[in-house]
Amino acid sequence: MSVADFSLYNNFFTPVLILDGTGKIAFKNIQFTKIFGGIKNLEKFSKYFSFDICVLDSEDILLSNPINYAIDSKENFCASTVYQKTETPLYFQLCAFYSGDYKVLTFKNITTELLYEEVEKRYSFIRQQYLNLVEENKHFASLQQQAQAQTVKLGLLHRISSVVRESIDLNKIIDSALKELFNLFGAIKVYYAAAEGNSYVIQHAYPSKYKTSEKITAELPADTRRSILSKEIKVEVCIKDFLNSKDTYPSQVNRIVIPVTRMHDILGILIIFTNQKIFDESQNDVLQSIASQLASAIVQASLFLQLKQKNDELENTLKELKETQLQLINSEKMASLGQLVAGVAHEINTPLASINANNEILEKLLKKLPENPQFADYERIFSNIKNINVIDKEAIKRISQIVLSLKKFVRLDEADLQFADINSELDLTLELIKHETKNKIKITKNYSNIPPVKCYPNMLNQVFMNILMNACQSMPDGGEITITTEFSGSNLFVKIKDTGTGIDEKIKDKLFLAGTTTKQIGIGTGLGLAISKKIVEKHNGNISFVSKKDKGTEFVIQIPAEK
Repeated sequence: MSVADFSLYNNFFTPVLILDGTGKIAFKNIQFTKIFGGIKNLEKFSKYFSFDICVLDSEDILLSNPINYAIDSKENFCASTVYQKTETPLYFQLCAFYSGDYKVLTFKNITTELLYEEVEKRYSFIRQQYLNLVEENKHFASLQQQAQAQTVKLGLLHRISSVVRESIDLNKIIDSALKELFNLFGAIKVYYAAAEGNSYVIQHAYPSKYKTSEKITAELPADTRRSILSKEIKVEVCIKDFLNSKDTYPSQVNRIVIPVTRMHDILGILIIFTNQKIFDESQNDVLQSIASQLASAIVQASLFLQLKQKNDELENTLKELKETQLQLINSEKMASLGQLVAGVAHEINTPLASINANNEILEKLLKKLPENPQFADYERIFSNIKNINVIDKEAIKRISQIVLSLKKFVRLDEADLQFADINSELDLTLELIKHETKNKIKITKNYSNIPPVKCYPNMLNQVFMNILMNACQSMPDGGEITITTEFSGSNLFVKIKDTGTGIDEKIKDKLFLAGTTTKQIGIGTGLGLAISKKIVEKHNGNISFVSKKDKGTEFVIQIPAEK
């Protein structure tokens, strides 16, 4: 067979190599030459091929390449091979068969198919990951929705509970509850109707434009009355407030009826008119809770009125208790500020007294100063005036420093993150509490050469103030406070150690909880360390302490800080 007889293979898109009976190259089609080039040495060409699996049954592993197997095979041969002469390996399906006395080798490029399979696998994996993330997001969204609903519920109940605790005015309590329900449901109007026999008389309405002095009896559908008797919340569509109402709505609205019950008695009903169409379980819980709170308030108000009739003095007693409660609350709120202001006032008062005394002396001396400079007492009076001037300057300097320290400490205009020198901030705080430490407590500073760090300096100053004031108050007879600053890696460390009385074991576990305090009422709020912990956490940091009874306490503040 001549070379011309193989020209048909030039129409193939697959590379074709034909060998004669002696194993020499008899023909290469155009596609073969295009991919592999014009090879002449078949042995050298075969070394660029290998199986995509490991061949273990070969006598000579070095000669175990697919080309040799294809040539030596007495039968049709097919194998997946790797061609590694190119920069990126190519994958071919090598097939060999006899055509007369000639051996025909075809090389089908399956690189794209393999890559497609790999991409398909990766796509399937990524798609599954995506579907997993979608499910997780749905789960998180559900949790977020539940958390938001719970937050709304707790906030609403807290506000109503606060009104119930702080007020004995039933009208105020009911009006407050109606307002909260109005806002929660985006309502058109909200009523409270008290039970009178088998009827319900509207006593309260929100907004106030729906209030009326007339006695209106609510006539509800029979199934609604059955729901009230069974103490269930009823949601129904209506175009009127009640069966006997003269007014109608432009379109249908939802009417929600909530029984207000105490034990086996129905005290009244709450009625909400709203365009909202969907109601979830959390809103049902809110309505049940508000109805329960309102029932408690109504019973309490009723008991109060009965007791008031029996004892007129009870009103004055309750009033005094209420005033005392407010005073205690205000005392706690102002305790920390009051201590600071008292100390600052003392610091300012001393130099002011000095200036005032000096001015009086100066006034007397000026009266004695004659016009004649040769007067015998001139030099002495002049010297006294000069000394007074120096003292006044120092006193004014002290006042200015105290005022400047207060302004820096407050920093109401510096609520954003900024770079600050923590050593300077500690000095600023120490300046403000100097009245607590002066002549009584030794301050030892172990400041490291730390760079400015990005933080909320006014907030950190509050942390330093709380810890330092607690340290001072734990050493009523004096002691020592050691302040250490250092920068390790990317963390700022501030350590404040005192030689005070230490922290009681009973409160160590709840030291950072709001309300925990060992001080007397009016002195401590129990909020200092709780607020300090929140501030440190706002900086993504941590605050801890080590304390021993009668040996002192050391607080360690660690903040990841950007230099």
